[in-house]
Amino acid sequence: MLIRASYWTWKIISGEQIPEPMPTAYLMLDGNCMYNCSYCTHARDSLSDNKFLSRITWKEIDLDSLLSMAHNFRRICFQVVNYNGALKDAKYVVEIVRENDKDIAISVSTRVLDKEDIDAIFESGASNLGIAIDVANSKLHRQYRGWDMDYTLELIEYGAQKYPNRITTHLIVGLGENDREIFEIFKKMKESNVEIALFAFTPIKGTKLEHAQMPPLERYRKIQILRYIMFEKALLPWVEFDEKGNISRLLYEESLETLDITKAFLTSGCKDCTRPFYNDRPGNNKEFYNVHSFISEYSTNKNE
Repeated sequence: MLIRASYWTWKIISGEQIPEPMPTAYLMLDGNCMYNCSYCTHARDSLSDNKFLSRITWKEIDLDSLLSMAHNFRRICFQVVNYNGALKDAKYVVEIVRENDKDIAISVSTRVLDKEDIDAIFESGASNLGIAIDVANSKLHRQYRGWDMDYTLELIEYGAQKYPNRITTHLIVGLGENDREIFEIFKKMKESNVEIALFAFTPIKGTKLEHAQMPPLERYRKIQILRYIMFEKALLPWVEFDEKGNISRLLYEESLETLDITKAFLTSGCKDCTRPFYNDRPGNNKEFYNVHSFISEYSTNKNE
């Protein structure tokens, strides 16, 4: 079993300082993935270095080091690559961490094969399970992920009903879908009380989609605001779409003056999730797609 830690998590576990708070430890159970997602560094046909997931470097650690430093975090998030034996390893690691700390939140994110996998992960002691949708367009979902989106939605619905408020999902903006398709996914997830971790597509060298473009920041901002209104403010917005299915008008009960819209741009997902620099490079001069810090003020895109 190979355990890796995201670079900043590794620094904390190694006793080093990082520039800002990071309440969640990001760990990866690594191996040769059986799937071939077109955008993923761990796809079967990917030429990317396995030490990366998205554009983040993950450094190898041992389980004892993790257990000794777990008290520094409020949540541990395991990204589980779907290698042969991954579920068995995930259950084992979650059980060990849970024995070490009865109160720490534990998230597991992986592609589950069936309902029994969902049950097994929760029985091991996980607090939350992330079942990624990623691709909101059903045709592209099959093309890029290799199976039907309806099956993914069926598994999410099963988990949401049996384990209320403990299922999350990932959605990537910029994989060929339109805003209307994203809105429909939002509505389904909201009805099931499934939280959405929103990402902007990030092209990575060595993947099938390495030459594709990130979505325009202005489009991503609109979708972030839509998610925030629906999931965090519990408001039902009025959305109008253009002929391409993209948002042309977005209305809601509160005005921009009374709604703290800056919070819409923070990283979404499980409580205490920051995912530093998953979509963005540190030190760049551009605005971040996902603002990862716990901040009170943030300057919105001047084009908004």
